[in-house]
Amino acid sequence: MSYYDEVYTQTGKMGSYLAEKFPQKGTVMTQCWAETVVGMMLKEIRRTNKEIKFFCPETRPYFQGARLTASCIRDMDFDVTVITDNMPGYVLKKKNVDVFTSAADVICMDGTVVNKVGTFQIALCSDYYDIPYYATGIPDVAHPGRDSVTIEERDPELTMYALDVKTTMDGVKGYYPAFDFTPPELVTGIITDKGCYTPNKVKEYYND
Repeated sequence: MSYYDEVYTQTGKMGSYLAEKFPQKGTVMTQCWAETVVGMMLKEIRRTNKEIKFFCPETRPYFQGARLTASCIRDMDFDVTVITDNMPGYVLKKKNVDVFTSAADVICMDGTVVNKVGTFQIALCSDYYDIPYYATGIPDVAHPGRDSVTIEERDPELTMYALDVKTTMDGVKGYYPAFDFTPPELVTGIITDKGCYTPNKVKEYYND
């Protein structure tokens, strides 16, 4: 099997398991997600004839959510709405979001999810409203927990611009941690190519 065949097989399974978590005529919020599994998830939603609406935070300063995630969803002819990064808490309740989901840059063996900064705050709000949060990815044996992960801090200048337009006056400082930690108690499940695992059971992935 070629590399690409393996990728599509693995992400296809993830997409299928994730789509199972969405109710018919449901509303889903995403976070900075533009990998193959998005397309596979949408393909499975279409196959099962579910009517799903999506809300995508913009995920500044690169706007991946607005430019990539939302574009992918719209390109496959789904209803999608972009919101700014300070709106998720309000939108989750106001728009009756059923599920929050994201990919993960790292899934630690204790169930901690490391993903695009802002994931934690949406997971926290989702927990407050009893909205399930599912992350997709493969548990990483190299990372037993958050202490083994170093959060990348990028050029702070980037936070002071929006699509090359400076938004602050001279002398204002910026700070740009690119990722954050979502603790396992805020994660409903980890979606893998072998199925869904609760955070305290992710180690079982390597035994199945």
